[in-house]
Amino acid sequence: MIMKSTFKILSSQEYKRTYFPYLEEEILSNSNALQVYEIERYLKGILIPALSYRTSFSFLIIVTHGSVKQCINNEIHTISQGECAHISEGVWTDTQFVSEDVSGYVLAYESNIYTQYSLFQGKQVEFNYTPFYKLSPYDFEATIASLNLLKNELNLPQSRANVHLPLFYSILSRLNTYAQENRVSGREVEIVHYFKKLVNQFHIENRAVSFYAEKLHLSENYLNRCVKHITSKSAKQWINEVSIEHSQLLLRDLTLDIAEIAYAMRYPSPSYFSKIFKKIRGISPISYRHSLFS
Repeated sequence: MIMKSTFKILSSQEYKRTYFPYLEEEILSNSNALQVYEIERYLKGILIPALSYRTSFSFLIIVTHGSVKQCINNEIHTISQGECAHISEGVWTDTQFVSEDVSGYVLAYESNIYTQYSLFQGKQVEFNYTPFYKLSPYDFEATIASLNLLKNELNLPQSRANVHLPLFYSILSRLNTYAQENRVSGREVEIVHYFKKLVNQFHIENRAVSFYAEKLHLSENYLNRCVKHITSKSAKQWINEVSIEHSQLLLRDLTLDIAEIAYAMRYPSPSYFSKIFKKIRGISPISYRHSLFS
């Protein structure tokens, strides 16, 4: 048993290095926004935490054999063959038991995957969240098939977003049909969920926190507190990151110059856009573009 501060929200790498120190360095250092691993390779030997923790990413546990016991927001779920647990970013969770004969998949994803897919498809992506799913035999087999394809796609030397994003979306879409109307996520998690949806929809037209607070019928201070508590980022930072994520897609289009992208994203000037981009990504837009094609 290990003791870990439950007030810190763990990133993907922090989570793996804390609870899975035995994993290969290739897995420990993987910081991709979308990751798929076999449970028998990933969860077996996990250091069982003394207390629950929170993560900055979401993950699915899908069991094909054996069982996993996962606590999600103080509710214990035993996941067996044909079942799935969905642990959303920011919720309290911990793995309490993994059977010796367990097999299945862990699918971990960062929240910006929603943004990428929404922008890729040109439409808003909506999912209802529920922590536990008992799948029909057909949906279970289809989900496993999709996970196999997704895992193999992500292991290719060259990432193909136009292939792996729809595969990921198909998995969540299938699970979404099982989502309960009465979601068990807390009030803050629900607020942040709707905030993110609004940001994906309106980040070009409006990057003011007050705009989203008004849409959600909340005070600006309360919205900021909720977003900070769940994501460890301010509401303004979240809005800026979604905007920059969108601009990164535009930077792939070599027919657009930096100024055109800045004004298309409704920044007051190209220099201001470059300043925000560098603050978020650590490099300038032009350097980012060069890195794509170098």
